[in-house]
Amino acid sequence: MSTASATERVPFECAPPYHLESSLGLVRAGNLHVVRRAILAAAVAWLPLALLTLVRGDFMRPDHANAFMLDFGCYARFLITLPLLVLAEAQCAPRLTAIARQFIAAGLIAEADRPAYERAVASTTRLLQSRTAELLAFILAYALVVSVIVSKPAAAVPLWHGVIWGNRVAPTPAGWWGLLVSLPLLFLLLLGWLWRVGLWARFLWLMNRIELRLVPSHPDGAGGLGFLSTSLEAFLPLAFAFGVLAAGPVLNFVVHRGASPTEFHFQAVGVALFAVVLFAAPLLVFMRRLLNAHHRGVLTYGEFSHRAGHLFEREWLAAHPVIDEQTLRAPEFAATNNLYSIAGRANGMRRVPFDTRSVAVLGGAALVPFVPAELLRLPLDAVLQKVAGFFI
Repeated sequence: MSTASATERVPFECAPPYHLESSLGLVRAGNLHVVRRAILAAAVAWLPLALLTLVRGDFMRPDHANAFMLDFGCYARFLITLPLLVLAEAQCAPRLTAIARQFIAAGLIAEADRPAYERAVASTTRLLQSRTAELLAFILAYALVVSVIVSKPAAAVPLWHGVIWGNRVAPTPAGWWGLLVSLPLLFLLLLGWLWRVGLWARFLWLMNRIELRLVPSHPDGAGGLGFLSTSLEAFLPLAFAFGVLAAGPVLNFVVHRGASPTEFHFQAVGVALFAVVLFAAPLLVFMRRLLNAHHRGVLTYGEFSHRAGHLFEREWLAAHPVIDEQTLRAPEFAATNNLYSIAGRANGMRRVPFDTRSVAVLGGAALVPFVPAELLRLPLDAVLQKVAGFFI
């Protein structure tokens, strides 16, 4: 089987609820229609809630904490996070597919190991498109809704969701729509992404089991696996979406209950750490292989450089030649410098296929949604002065 035909069968976009969306004509082969699907998802999840609360009189209430219009958590869930989970496919899925192809395109896998690569591609594709996995995702989504109903105190539920009777909440029409449609849709898309990320981690683990042809002196500083760090950039929209999902309720507490944003710093840091671990940890499967390649490079290139250095010293330093312009232009100088540069790359090779900057940006993407809550700590005139100072 040709390389192209093998690698093209790694469609990381085909995760739950792919089959449902395909049966409804929302996705077609080669065209995900992410913008249309994102708008539709937000409309299905949020617009009926707005209309139902408007009819019942809960859209805007004197007690602002219970008004639908001022429920920042609802905006975060259904107007920002939900569309982002769909829009992220346009950036993430093609990037993951390109990285999967790069193992072959970069020559990291020998021809003798091609069957193992083919099996990894086939099994990943099969699991991504599994109807059983999609059915389980639907069941688990509603199970999570039930767990939210059971675990969330009635006093913490805004009254547009339902009327409180003792320790129980009787859902309003908007509350029923949220429990039966909006929240399950959000959980379904989240579970679809977790399934995709899990299979991405499994695919990398399968690649690590193959004997990869790493080059310690590779200019990417990771033996030729530096391209894997681009997956962290692909996951930035998801990290931001997780941050929005967590920051929405925090903003409710700060605005409506007068809580201090400092009370939620651990929550913000926790979301950032969760995003970093979820998306960066799968790359750590290559750490031992990179460590071995680094050790091999230090010894091999070190020995070669040492011999070259002795030859250089014997020819140019032992006889104490006169240093003039013609001497400095000798090809031995350039050759020795190039050799030491290559050996330096081998010595400085990273033990992980990503750098700290990529990890920091990923964690920062999850922290950005908490900025509005932090700004509420400052007086409005101070905020305006800071903004004006940024542009002046």
